[in-house]
Amino acid sequence: MRFEELTSPDVAALDRDRTILILPLGSVEQHGNHMPLGTDTLLAHSVSLAAAERSPGATAVLPPPWYGFSAHHMRFPGSITLRAETLMAVAEDIVGSAVAHGFRHVLIVNGHGGNGGVIDLLASTLGHRHYGKARIAALTYFQLARDAIAALRRSESGGMGHACEFETAMVQHVRPGLAKMELAEATYPDPGSSYLATDLLGGSAVKTYLDFADLSPTGTLGDPGLATPEAGKKFFDAVVGELVAFIEDFRGWAIPGQPK
Repeated sequence: MRFEELTSPDVAALDRDRTILILPLGSVEQHGNHMPLGTDTLLAHSVSLAAAERSPGATAVLPPPWYGFSAHHMRFPGSITLRAETLMAVAEDIVGSAVAHGFRHVLIVNGHGGNGGVIDLLASTLGHRHYGKARIAALTYFQLARDAIAALRRSESGGMGHACEFETAMVQHVRPGLAKMELAEATYPDPGSSYLATDLLGGSAVKTYLDFADLSPTGTLGDPGLATPEAGKKFFDAVVGELVAFIEDFRGWAIPGQPK
């Protein structure tokens, strides 16, 4: 269910105890020379809608607010960033409105690495604020499905970071013709230390600011040349499958602070 297409009576009729409400988050920022600025939000929304459609229980997807925390992309034309505090406030108000209408399970589905710290904080902040009323969860979809994605990737470590094999293939599948493959260039960046990682499926115990213009002249991190629409379908189905499994598990989570 696309929330924006429902009527007020439609929403009133939803079973608050069994309906999962999803808020997709992403960004509007450079994605190399070949990918659209709205890639992260486009994919987070598409994955959420497909998961809602494939879930056996009632699941509604809110329209995404589009913008995210993208300060590290601002040296590239077209990138738009919210302050972390602004993104927090927008998400807090949206989720707060949903809880005020009685929704008891709200899931934030993030598709932008730069939002990672914000959604971690949102999960804690909103969980505390709505304790006893609702259960709030937050995830980044490509981290949820990291094992499934890793099994499908063709690039070596560093080849899947931003506007890369994974994101390019996903866009090729979701929006055929939108990726300008003739402009795609591979970049395997060196973050300058073995303690730092730029791979989408990698991780670092150390946090520091990495400006994408310092990492890559095009803004691409990885090898988009390995992307194909066929690979995109496999990535997409794997991600959606993992998200459906989580949604159905989340549907049964108890609301803390309520009598058993």
